[in-house]
Amino acid sequence: MPQNAPEIVAGVVLAAGAGRRMGFKPKALLRRDGQPLMARQIGLLAQCGVRRIVVVLGHHAEQVVPVLAATAAELPVVDLTWVVNPAPDEGTGASLRCALAALPAGLVGVLVLLSDQPLLQAGDVAAVLAAWRARPAGIDLVLPTHNGQPGHPLVFGTQVRQAASQSRGGAGVREWRRAHPGQVLALTVDHPRCTLDIDTEDDLARLATEFGVGLSWPETDLRP
Repeated sequence: MPQNAPEIVAGVVLAAGAGRRMGFKPKALLRRDGQPLMARQIGLLAQCGVRRIVVVLGHHAEQVVPVLAATAAELPVVDLTWVVNPAPDEGTGASLRCALAALPAGLVGVLVLLSDQPLLQAGDVAAVLAAWRARPAGIDLVLPTHNGQPGHPLVFGTQVRQAASQSRGGAGVREWRRAHPGQVLALTVDHPRCTLDIDTEDDLARLATEFGVGLSWPETDLRP
């Protein structure tokens, strides 16, 4: 398969959490410049040539689906689908298994990012994809790191996919990474865009004061 084939790397966006520390509201619907973060993340992937994307929903699925449907209509070149994690409280490992089950076999790589990373830019996604395509032999996981902290988006291959698909509970990529350090390529970055996500109202305030990025909730009531 040629390197620029549209199916070489599929994208996964994780958005199954309850948002407990944010008043049980769907963080994926926070808006940056009027655009929901979920739609923004999908757009970043599309800009970087990712044509198959699976979104994993959970606690707030009914509220997020309309945004996904609208995004799919706006990006007809993208094969955008979504699945619901029946056990979202088990953590990202369980959500990742749901996504992997929905993806075809034979993919060279799977790129994973979070729905609540408001600083991500298309260049960040492109850099990780470029590092993946240029990876040395034996590498099966590429992830960005900032100040020693691993972040997203990350890309992995067949070995990690198999291990994550067979894991239990919240286990997943992290456990494989720790067990196979020699097969991990850390892409050091000089910014926190890949490691910063939003969990609390204090995080929103910090985002505005430190980075000049303001996020807002939709006007509708998002509480369950």
